[in-house]
Amino acid sequence: MRFLILSLVLALLVARGAAAQDDGVALVKILEGSAFTVQSGARQALTVGQSIYQKDIVETASGSVGLTFKDGSRISLGPNSRIEFKAFEYEPKDNRLAYLVHMIKGTMQYVSGIIAKLAPDAVQIETPVATVVVRGTKMLVKVEGD
Repeated sequence: MRFLILSLVLALLVARGAAAQDDGVALVKILEGSAFTVQSGARQALTVGQSIYQKDIVETASGSVGLTFKDGSRISLGPNSRIEFKAFEYEPKDNRLAYLVHMIKGTMQYVSGIIAKLAPDAVQIETPVATVVVRGTKMLVKVEGD
């Protein structure tokens, strides 16, 4: 019996440590219709609660997706959108802050988080024709074409 209890406690500690080491930059909070993540060329359907990682590409088909980042910033993607998460660093005590996304196509609403408050120049949104440095708290981006 002691062995069983000890095994369960050990399993819980290992699972908690693995969850704490998740290097995801954002979580899928809202999902309507179909949306996908592309990691190293592999395409996978998104689910609510799933982590999004640096270098991931998120794309929507007929659906929409809402993401919340570790610093509290939020991105909502509309139908037929595609975005790549190029850089995200959120270590305020070490003054390491970065937020860089590349909007490839579609529509996106961005609501700023703590990074934009602490280091406004650290937040950038690239589009095929320009790079925007975010100074406000909310913006909408629309990129047409392929």
